[in-house]
Amino acid sequence: MDFVNENLILVSLTIFVFLLAIFNELKIKEGNISGLSPLQAVQLINQNAVIFDLRNQAEFEKKHLIDSQNTTAEDILNKAGSMKKPVLLVCDTGGTSKKSSLDLRQKNIEQVFYIKGGIIEWERASLPTTSEQS
Repeated sequence: MDFVNENLILVSLTIFVFLLAIFNELKIKEGNISGLSPLQAVQLINQNAVIFDLRNQAEFEKKHLIDSQNTTAEDILNKAGSMKKPVLLVCDTGGTSKKSSLDLRQKNIEQVFYIKGGIIEWERASLPTTSEQS
């Protein structure tokens, strides 16, 4: 007890870092629940998942997943809430789609997933994309 009383700032910082590490681990686990590898995403697509591409229109037109719809993160809630099919989100690297999938899950839409690594990992796995350009 003498150590705690004499080093109150040190003990407080240690407790803070410990709680921060626990919080970070919980966030990582939460993200892994809805994150899919590209091959897992293919399996979900084969189960008639609806694919939403969150990138801007120009990037979408250059290349996108076959049958994907270009939309914004804000519009997904309106579309996803009424769907009975699983929803798959994709962006460039997976960050935006991960955040959107977690936001949707917090709004009780459980069948929302994202592709870990985004369209970059999709292409690294040699999976097909299509283009709107000629």
